[in-house]
Amino acid sequence: LMQPAVAHSREFERVRDLPRRALDLETAREWAAFLTPRFALRPGVELRPWQAQSIADAVQCGGAWLALPVGQGKTLITWLLPTAMQAERTLLIVPGSLAAKTYADFAGYVDTWRAPTRPIRIETREKLATVGGAEMLDAYQPDLIIIDEADDLSNARSAAARRIDRYVRKHDVRVVAMTGTPARKSIMGYWHIVAWCLGDGAPLPLVESEARMWALALDEHNGRRPGLGPLGATVREARAWYRRRLTETAGVVVVDEDSCTAPLTVRVRLAREDAVLDAAFARFLVELETPGGIPISDPLSRWLLDSQLGLGLYTRWNPPPPDRWRNARRNVARFVREQIDASTRSDRPLDTEAQVLRRFASHPIVREWLAVKPAFNGATETVWISRSALDSCLDWLRELRAEGMPGIVWCGSVDFGRALAREAGLQYYGQRGQSESGGALHTAPVGESLVASWGANKKGFNLQAWPRQLITMPPQSAKWLEQIFGRSHRSGQDEHVIVDVLATSGGTLDAFEAAIAEASSVRATVSLTQKLLRADIVRARPRITAENEFRWATRKE
Repeated sequence: LMQPAVAHSREFERVRDLPRRALDLETAREWAAFLTPRFALRPGVELRPWQAQSIADAVQCGGAWLALPVGQGKTLITWLLPTAMQAERTLLIVPGSLAAKTYADFAGYVDTWRAPTRPIRIETREKLATVGGAEMLDAYQPDLIIIDEADDLSNARSAAARRIDRYVRKHDVRVVAMTGTPARKSIMGYWHIVAWCLGDGAPLPLVESEARMWALALDEHNGRRPGLGPLGATVREARAWYRRRLTETAGVVVVDEDSCTAPLTVRVRLAREDAVLDAAFARFLVELETPGGIPISDPLSRWLLDSQLGLGLYTRWNPPPPDRWRNARRNVARFVREQIDASTRSDRPLDTEAQVLRRFASHPIVREWLAVKPAFNGATETVWISRSALDSCLDWLRELRAEGMPGIVWCGSVDFGRALAREAGLQYYGQRGQSESGGALHTAPVGESLVASWGANKKGFNLQAWPRQLITMPPQSAKWLEQIFGRSHRSGQDEHVIVDVLATSGGTLDAFEAAIAEASSVRATVSLTQKLLRADIVRARPRITAENEFRWATRKE
């Protein structure tokens, strides 16, 4: 059989032959000097160079894909774009957690920067994903769509992405997408967004099958790699060619610099030892189930259950499921693990349970699981077994209090975050940046430490008044860490920002190393050096004993 390969096609030639231009800071400064007096309402304010370059590219190209470091001032770009692009009906799409903050930021621009002739309509990505979201697009008929935190639409199959795609194909609309973290592991995470923004000027194939072949050739993965064809002789050459092609395309503004000049240190901090937790990890790794009987099926569930157990929690079904249901669940979890392991050397690698179930839908084990799954609703409850992580966080907060410094404890578990905030006497900020007493994260009292969900609040908020961070249940993603770091380490910060990553197991240590590898891959293809690669990293090595070896067993040297 012939090996699949990147084709020397019309789409490749279109991409190859697009005009090239090199971004440079001096030109961006000239744009800032030119545009500032056209938008500023009072002396003493000025556009930053890359803000001005972004606006200029969007006007000249009729759209733009802006990969700007966290804290570069994307909200002001949003405020000025409708005027610069002479838009009549501007739709701004933001994450739900940032809607209130965006309204507040816009109100602060009114006396300083020229306002759009017509108000910008702000809608959330979550609203766009509903049935009413499709109706809203058709009723409002925007002629300019601005997407903030565009990486939230990285899944081209999501409801919100499909609705934008249909609208862009049917209407004469310009699109500007902005993100500080454009990719995780694949160029397919932004391929469709670049196509919305630049159309025939996009430096990627517009044919999805060709774009996927490019992704297989360029992405970091363990599957079989196709022939590189015209992209280059080696993977390194192909990535270098693609990186130049992407960043030298008009309408693409990729800024590889940090918006913050303050030093950043990331330290791994080991949680307290605990014999009960060590015993729980022994069962987890030997039986591949939590103490509550919930099995590991794929890498995502392993990270989630490992991280949760490291916090001293586990989840169990309540009431327990029927035996037939439980056995089918265990069988399909084992089957999924086997298929993911077997696929790592193929050209169609599998990463998730959903992918395995789709590919092997006719397999008896899968059919048995799908047949019994509706018989039990899977209601769960959380059980505490250890204070190791909780006390470790309280230790950290006491240390900060002794230094007179406020800090943020970022939590990946709602149960853990609420318990920590309650014991520490602090506010817990959950969904949409709201505390349970009604306070808003963007107006949190300066000088007081706080506890917040990183899943809900990792984007958009300016929290530079809190230069110390502790991350619990650290994500595997460099993209997410970039956003979390960027709440404090951002333009205007003059304090040394120190981020502690709480390691509660070998899995959390592995997640941190996986994030570093991901950041290196993004730098190789997109030319963005994330904060994780700019930081001074201080690792910690657990002291392994016969009692705790299971807790740290998965760590990679």
